[in-house]
This record gives sequence, C-alpha cells and structure tokens, in this order.
Amino acid sequence: MFRVFLRWFLYAALLVFFYVSECDPLIRGYCPLLLIPLATAVAMHEGDLAAGVFGTLCGLMIDMASGVNVLGFSALWLLAACPLISLLGRFWVKSNLFSHFLLNTAVTVVMAGVDMLFLHWVWEGADSVISFQRVVLPSYGGAILFSIPVYLLIHLISTRLRPQERQRLEESAHSAEDSEDIETD
Repeated sequence: MFRVFLRWFLYAALLVFFYVSECDPLIRGYCPLLLIPLATAVAMHEGDLAAGVFGTLCGLMIDMASGVNVLGFSALWLLAACPLISLLGRFWVKSNLFSHFLLNTAVTVVMAGVDMLFLHWVWEGADSVISFQRVVLPSYGGAILFSIPVYLLIHLISTRLRPQERQRLEESAHSAEDSEDIETD
C-alpha cells in the first residue's frame, strides 16, 4: 500500500512541477506542454480509470496554465485519449518507449490541430499563422520532443514502486511470451 501511495505521490509531484513550469517558463516565454507526455506515460502504466482521471487533471492544468477562456478544452481531449492509451497498452500495443512516442505524438498532433482550429483560427483569422509559429508549434513540438525523458521517468517510477505481486505476474507473462517466441523459431 505504501508503494502505491508513493507512486501516485510522485506522479502528483511531477504534475505540480510541470504545471509550475508552464505558468512561469524558464526560457523567454517558451513553454513545452510537458503535461501531455506525462498524462500519456501514466496512461501506459496504469489502469484505464486512473488514466482517465489523471489525464483530466493534466488537461485542466494545461487549460489553467495557458489562460484559455474555455476551461476543460484540453481536459476533454485527454479524458478521451488516456483511457484509450491505457487499454491499447494493456491489450494490443506493447508498453515501451517507441509505442509511447507514437501514441503521444498522435495525441499531441490532434490536440495541436484542434487548438489551432478552435482557439486561434476562429478568433484570429489570418493572424493565426503568427500564433501557430510562435505559440502552437513550439509548445506542442516540445511535448513531442520531451516525451522520451518523461516516459523514462514515469517508467522508472512505475517499475520501482509497483507492488511485488504484479511485478512477478508481469515477469512471468514476459517470460512466457519469450518462451513462445523461441518455440516458434
């Protein structure tokens, strides 16, 4: 029970740290949206309900940090994406760095497109190209760029603080898959 509490405490600490870094960017206004890869990485390592709740919290934090008038805009997209990623990671896709990078990139591109369409193009019209170059592209590009270190950090937290019973079950499942691969060769 202590390991589960500590794991979620570290996830929450990262959530707060990334939120603060979005509210007060270190590099002259440039702020990658690190909460998107955080939400997708946690979704790959946790269950679908926990992934949905955590994704919604990350989306709300993104909306509050960006000052968008529509609170919950990003939360809705992450609420849909995170449980889907969790289910894909459990049943269809292996949970590894490459699959996280692809799934995070897909979520980020969709969110960037929707953000550009509904929050910039509708309100700014022809001037939305400037917003795309100065705001949307650096922020969402940073979310794709930093997805690898965020995934490695979440993977480290998850594997070190996973309850021992589940670690043994996952190890036995991987060894069974490896033995089936050897038999088929």
